[in-house]
Formats: sequence, C-alpha cells, structure tokens
Amino acid sequence: MEPVAATEESLSERINKRDRERRNIIEKRKEEKQQLIVETEQSSYFKDAFYSACTAIRDLLDSTESAAPSSLSEIFDKVNKDIAMLKNYLFESKIFLKVYDIRKAQETLQILENDTAQLEARLVPRKKFGFKNRRVIKKSSEQSSDVTDDLRDLKIAEKMSTNGVGKKSNKQIYNKYGDNSCMLLSKVDEKLVLDAENVNKNDVLLSDLTKCTVRIYGTPNTLHMVRLVKCTVLIGPVTTSVFVDDCQDCEFAFACQQLRLHSSTSCTIYLHVTSRAIIEDCTKIHVAPYNWTYEDQSNHFNLAGLDPKINNWSSIDDFNWLSTEKSSPNWSILEPEQRVKSWD
Repeated sequence: MEPVAATEESLSERINKRDRERRNIIEKRKEEKQQLIVETEQSSYFKDAFYSACTAIRDLLDSTESAAPSSLSEIFDKVNKDIAMLKNYLFESKIFLKVYDIRKAQETLQILENDTAQLEARLVPRKKFGFKNRRVIKKSSEQSSDVTDDLRDLKIAEKMSTNGVGKKSNKQIYNKYGDNSCMLLSKVDEKLVLDAENVNKNDVLLSDLTKCTVRIYGTPNTLHMVRLVKCTVLIGPVTTSVFVDDCQDCEFAFACQQLRLHSSTSCTIYLHVTSRAIIEDCTKIHVAPYNWTYEDQSNHFNLAGLDPKINNWSSIDDFNWLSTEKSSPNWSILEPEQRVKSWD
C-alpha cells in the first residue's frame, strides 16, 4: 500500500506543479500584454504631442516671412528653444519607442533645425565675417580678453582662404551655407585660429583642409566640416548642431546639442553632446568625452545654452546598424590610455 500512496502523492505534486506553472505563464502573459498596452499608449501620446509641437514650430517659421523685422529675433529664439525642448523629450522617450519611430522623429527635428538656420541666416543677417589683420599689444599688467593673444605658435588667418577654389565653387558654397558664414577653405598644413569675436552666433564652415590644426573659440551657431583629411579641430560649445561629412583620419573635440556624422572613416571625436549622436555610412569611428579646455569656456557653455553636466558622448545611433541585440561595428569607445591628455 505504501508504494501506491507514494505514487498518488507524487502524481498530486506533479499536477500542482504543472498548475502553478500554467498560472505563472498566464500571469506573465497578462503582464506582457499590459506592458504592451502601456507602451502603445505612451508611443501614441508621444507621437501626438511631438508632431503637434513640430507643426506649431513650422507655423512659427512660416510666420517669419510676414513678421515685423523687430520681432524676428524673438521668434527665432522661441523656435530654437522649442526644438531643444523636443530633443530632450525625444531622448527621454526612447525607452518605449521603436527604432523606426526614433529615426523618423530625429529626421523631422533635423529638417526643422536646418530650415530654421537657413531662414534665420536670410532674415536676420549677421555681421559680415572677417579675420583680424592686426593685433593690439597689451601691457603685461593687463588681463587679456582675447584668448588668441598668448597662442604665438598658432597662425591667425588674415583673410578668407580661396586657394584652389574657383569662383563657381565658391558660389555653390555661398548658396549652400550662406555668405555670412565664417569659412576656412582649401588649406594645407597650416595652424589656424578663429576667436570668439568672429565666431559667436555665426555659422562656421571648414572645407577641404588637409593636415591642418584648427582652434575655434566661442560659440558657433552651427558647424559644418566637409572633406577634412588628417586634421585636428578643437572647438568651443556649438549652440545647435555639428555636421561632419566625408572626413578621414581626423581628431575632433567639440560640444553641441546634436552631432550628425556622415560618410567618414578613421576619426576620433572627443564629444560633449546633449542628445544622441547620429552616424551614417561611417567606419572606424572612436569616441571619448570632450576634454579640451580654455579660458572663458564655462561662459561659452552658458552662451550656447548647453548644460556641462549632460553629456551623452557614448550614446551613438548608427543608421546603418539598427540591431538592438549587438553593438554597431562602425564605432567604439576610445580606451582611456589612448586618449589625448593635453592639447597644448
């Protein structure tokens, strides 16, 4: 009789065990279903709020054509602040958004940002850019307000460079980037400096530079770097975006709201970015935290509206690698022992 009782007890335990497993599965499925419902509702709410705000920004931009000139600065300030707010909203919402929705929202913001920069450059023209052709020698007892005064080893360009760039090519550049942009074009093996007086709130373009060292102090509005080869570029806080295209074997150090890196290879970026950086068609990209410092840099962070405490330097979205299970092979974090310790 004892074996029969043991068998019945064992059978009862197995039945109870299977029943518990079944209930656990049902409960887990309910939780997953509930989580899916919550995420769907969050995603739906995000899309409604995000794209409604984008439409409102677009309406503001459309109103600039007929707005009084005296009100344009205020309108563009609001637009730029609203775009920055949406960037933060998108960043905070990525935890429940699909990759496609994230990419679509980022592209929408990029279009808005580009259109804003072009409209502002056309409707609120800034002063024409020009390099200083002389420097004031100050007494040793006076504190210098021009951070380039002590950089005797760096050459200050005296005029806009057009070496090797024809009139037709220049016209195309002006049409694309605006003739009010600060531009350094077609330089080889030179050391160049742009100071805050010329850079602040202006767009900056570096194009077709080879083996150059460039230091940019102040707060550019946007920064474009195109076809740079074996260059070192050190930049202060950029108010909006940095666009890098077709660069090779370069070292960059900059702070910005958004980075877009395209068709570049073998570049190292010492980065401070308040949103997630985007790369596309890139290989052998290495990133490290922004570590270039200079006098008045903290004031320039404030002027650019960047929070020094918010840095997503290691959060990179690769548009050529949408897998969430494996890291992209196109970029990596630069090991601490390989990082530049001093730029002087």
